[in-house]
This record gives sequence, C-alpha cells and structure tokens, in this order.
Amino acid sequence: MGGRIVGAVAHSPWNSGYYQCLDKPEFCPNQETDIDYYGNDLEVIYGVQPDVCCDRCASTSGCAAYTFVNENPDGKTACFLKTSTAGRVEKKGAVSAAYKDFVAPNNTCIADVWDGCGNSKDGTTCCPDEAYCQPWNSGYYQCIDLPDKCPVQETDIDYYGNDLQTIYGLYPTDCCERCAATSGCAAYTFINENDDGNTACYLKWSTTGRRENKGAVSAVYTTPTCTAKVGDPCGDANNGPMCCPTGSYCQPWNPDYYQCVDVPEWCPSVHEDIDFKGDDLSVQYGLLPDGCCNACNGDANCIAFTFVNKNDDGKSACYLKSGSGTWTPKAGVVSAFKAIAVEAN
Repeated sequence: MGGRIVGAVAHSPWNSGYYQCLDKPEFCPNQETDIDYYGNDLEVIYGVQPDVCCDRCASTSGCAAYTFVNENPDGKTACFLKTSTAGRVEKKGAVSAAYKDFVAPNNTCIADVWDGCGNSKDGTTCCPDEAYCQPWNSGYYQCIDLPDKCPVQETDIDYYGNDLQTIYGLYPTDCCERCAATSGCAAYTFINENDDGNTACYLKWSTTGRRENKGAVSAVYTTPTCTAKVGDPCGDANNGPMCCPTGSYCQPWNPDYYQCVDVPEWCPSVHEDIDFKGDDLSVQYGLLPDGCCNACNGDANCIAFTFVNKNDDGKSACYLKSGSGTWTPKAGVVSAFKAIAVEAN
C-alpha cells in the first residue's frame, strides 16, 4: 500500500526549521500541513515515516484519518490514527490527512440521552442521533437533546468574534431560542462554566473564527421550512410561537390564539414573546400592532416598542421605547425595532 500519485506533492514538516515537498500518499491525498485532528485517537504508532502512517491507517479497521508529527521530545516520530477528522485545530509541525477510502462502520451508539459523554481532558464519546455532547464543566460532559432550531452542535468549538449580544444565565436550549428570536443571529457559542459562575450565551452574526475551546459548544441557527400562510394560527401561550412565512410574524392575540400577520412596514424586526423591559417613553392604548409601529415611527425619540394585545382592562397597550431595554421572555408580548433604528443590545 505504499503507492504514490506522481507529480502530486504535499509539504511535510521535518522540524521547526525545515519543511519539504514530498509525494502525496496514494490513499491519503488531501494533506493538511500544520493541522492536528485533535482527539478521537484509535492508536499511536512510533518510529514510522509519513507514507507509512497513511498505509497503517488504510490497513487499520475504523481508521478514518491520521495526524503525523515528525519532531517530538523523545526523538521518535508519532503517527496518531484517528476515528474522525473532528477536532481540527492548528498545530505547527503536524500534518494530517483523511484515508480516502474510509467507510464509516455501521456501529450503533449505545449511549442514551443523559448519559455521560467525556470530559475536557479525554475528549468526547458518542451520543445518540437525537442528542449531542454538552460540556457542563471540565470534568463532566453529558448527552442532552438537540435543540430543534440548532441541530448541528459542535462540542469544544468556539465561533470566536462576530458577537451580536451576550446573554447570561441561560441554558443551552434557551441560547438557541434567543438566537432564533434575534434579528441577524446566524449562530451562537454557549459556555456553561465561567469564572463568575454564570453561563454565557454569545449570539453571533457569523460562524467565522471557528476554533477549539474546551468547554464551549457552538451551533448554527437553522431556519425551519414553514408551510403556514398569513392568517393561519401559529401557537399559543403554552407552546409558544410557531413559524410564519417570510414577511410575517406570529402575533399573540390572547393566551389561546396566536396568528400569522404581516410584519408592520416600518418595523420589520419583530420578536415574539419578548418584552423590551425598561426604556419606556410613553404608553398608548387601543392600537393594533401596525398602529403601534406607526406611533413609534412618528416619534423621533422612539427606537422600538413592546405591544401587548391582551390586558386585564380589555385594551391593547403599546409601549414606545427609547431603547431595547432588557430582553425578557414574556408570553403574549411582541417587541420590534423601527426600520431606521440600529439594534444595539
């Protein structure tokens, strides 16, 4: 299994001062220089050359990839056979590649939801298909249910930078929901264990800056396919708002009936079941949601509003705001920014 692709070369780090172009191994052509597939180790083989490392992966059951390090403190080369290319991080002097003919074994994960799944030192183990591995602290990771709106979770990964907003004291599923409810949020990074004892949910406008960070978990918000039409019901106070088509939102008329209605022309960024608590300018009663938007649009000091249709006195209430205050989950409420305002939280 020591064949070569003639003319195809890769950069091989021999030591920190010398890298050399070598033929690519036939069975591992996609070489990544200065990259380590961290974790997921199947076996470590010492004293072999880079092409032999590829051959050993090809001949080892369950080997999907490898990381090869030529220069080590003990003077021996190290070939780390891997079950996965997950955990991809920069590491000077390493070279990594996937085995091109790898076929994933048809193994069934025996873990259940709520089972342990690793720690920051040893890495993660498997979770069932409907779950992911959530780091609670450095010593304990646990399989928990995937959030419906953020199903592709990356454990021990941080989407560094590109922050929209940081929210403290949430659980992982709440972090996903806040991303889904926040205009411009494409993804988030959640960290459960922090020095101040609070969880931290970092809402992101981009997934760029992806890097390893033990104890973090990151995910992209997946916009659901919605079959509802304007005028259709879309939830209630117990179950929360459901999806509405583009250009509309889920308006709570009373605790038992939410309905898809058109987004107000001047207030396109609507957040269902969210109260912008504080920053009140004035209150106007008896308006509909679009009338509340128009009232905000007509007030030079108004940046946003919170609208409550169902109140004890039977009147709707439109709270005009000079800012977005504190974002507070509250059933039966909608809040929005007017179009010319910048959403700063």
